[in-house]
Amino acid sequence: MENLKQQDIYKSVEIELIEESEQAELANQYDYYYVPTFYLDGEKVHEGGIFENEVEAIFKKALE
Repeated sequence: MENLKQQDIYKSVEIELIEESEQAELANQYDYYYVPTFYLDGEKVHEGGIFENEVEAIFKKALE
C-alpha cells in the first residue's frame, strides 16, 4: 500500500487502518476472519493475503 500511495494517481485514496488489538470494538463491527481485509463503501472486496497488483486493483476501484 505504501508504495502505491506514493504514486500521484493514488494519493487521494483514503485508507482507514484499524489495528484489531488496539481498536477491538471498532474491528468487531466488521465481518472478517483474515487480515488484511479491505472494504469499499461498506462492501468487503478482499480478505486475506494480498499482492501489490491486487491492492492496486482495489485502489483503482476506489477511484471510480
